[in-house]
Amino acid sequence: MPRSSSGVRNEHSLAGEKLSLLAVFAHSEDEAFGPAGTLAKYASEGIEVSLVTATRNNVPTLAEEESQAHPRDRVCSCRASGIRRACLFDYRHGELNRIAPAIIEERLVRLIREIRPQVIVTLGPTGLTGDHDTHIISAAATAAFRNAGDASMFSHHLHEGLQNWSPQKLYYCLLPASVVQHWGVSGLNAVPDDEITTRLDVSPYSQAMKNALYCQRHGALDFIRRLIEDQKIEWSTEYYALMESHLRKKPKREKDLFAGLR
Repeated sequence: MPRSSSGVRNEHSLAGEKLSLLAVFAHSEDEAFGPAGTLAKYASEGIEVSLVTATRNNVPTLAEEESQAHPRDRVCSCRASGIRRACLFDYRHGELNRIAPAIIEERLVRLIREIRPQVIVTLGPTGLTGDHDTHIISAAATAAFRNAGDASMFSHHLHEGLQNWSPQKLYYCLLPASVVQHWGVSGLNAVPDDEITTRLDVSPYSQAMKNALYCQRHGALDFIRRLIEDQKIEWSTEYYALMESHLRKKPKREKDLFAGLR
């Protein structure tokens, strides 16, 4: 539960708070290849959806220009998913290991205290493809979830007018092994099916998901063609593991990231 500025948990401070979700990813394309349907679903329900992207792609050469993601791709993707607020940390792709983890965590804690989300979503430590940047951002998002409600952490925020805030639920966006096997797509990381706690029906938002994918220029079109042409591949469900929760009741299976909050 949230804590007061003294660090004491306040069980009543959620009353009247607008529902909010913060998605934290390493790359501009992650929200399109990961939980695009989820973001579109909750944005359509009036929940405030915010997005953090940690890195930008390196400045492309002329030959690479058409294959690299551009800032306009990200704007397009956010609009397609209904994301109203996006933040770019603007680190260089593949160079997060040069940044002190505490610096990334502090930036995330600052945003959490400003946005005040109840739910945080990020990719699991290995991401969908084992990318090292994703591992770093997943760890930073997890640490920020734990520490944003602790008034002793980054206490200078208080002097800037930011009160500490404890998000209630942290989810990793994952792919179950049975789905990846059914798709027959190589190179994707998967987890055992029993690690999945939450399955979201995002079938009503399939067009928004495809629009978000079309915004990306590197490899997305080939994936979309297969998504459309191969009838075995259906992206109608998105999968999560509830990693941490401050709620008293922790159901083993959910159909809503905001279960217990509304």
